[in-house]
Amino acid sequence: MKNQPKTKKLSASALRREREKQMRRKSILSAAEILFAQNGYRRTKIEDIAEKAEVSVGTVYGYFRNKEELLAAVLDDIGLYIRKIAGKAFGEADSVIEGIERAGMAFFEELCRPYPEKALLLYDESIGAGDQFVNARRNFMLKMTEDVRVALMKGKDGLGLKFASGISAEVIAVCTTAIFVWLGMYYKIWQKRPGDINTIGRAAVTYIVGGIKSLMVS
Repeated sequence: MKNQPKTKKLSASALRREREKQMRRKSILSAAEILFAQNGYRRTKIEDIAEKAEVSVGTVYGYFRNKEELLAAVLDDIGLYIRKIAGKAFGEADSVIEGIERAGMAFFEELCRPYPEKALLLYDESIGAGDQFVNARRNFMLKMTEDVRVALMKGKDGLGLKFASGISAEVIAVCTTAIFVWLGMYYKIWQKRPGDINTIGRAAVTYIVGGIKSLMVS
């Protein structure tokens, strides 16, 4: 077996530059997220984002080719955050049903309440954008649906259960993702009843769990 080439270690200055680069990207995404949610996609200019992020317009374009690519990156960032908190909540549960409940409530308690602008950008169709953003949103929905399907399949196998049909887990996953989307749209991303987020969440999760239980058999 040939000797593997040694990985070249970065110098301290190179590591610092990489950290600074990542921090600038993060600040640009954070500024864009806030402004897109507050002012809408069309009314937000790259100049506004650069000013809020405290970088030059040229720096923004150094990371993103255009505003639509920036919006798609913001959506990807939000999607990653949601999958992370939901996955963590599910992993801490003792059963698939409890995992679904915890993951569902994490969506409301760790996203919608503290970060309503994230939910707004993720679900509000009125934000509008081109194909790149539409595709990014669709890809996130598909990933979330697959996450739920895989969790259901693993959970029922561990409990020695089975679903009413071979497609039950897929149908449940699609319906679960759709429920969260339309809850946001119906309550206009919680502006309609901002004080009832947890109550809405609990009702939605109870409804989803009831559907799952009805399709599981020993």
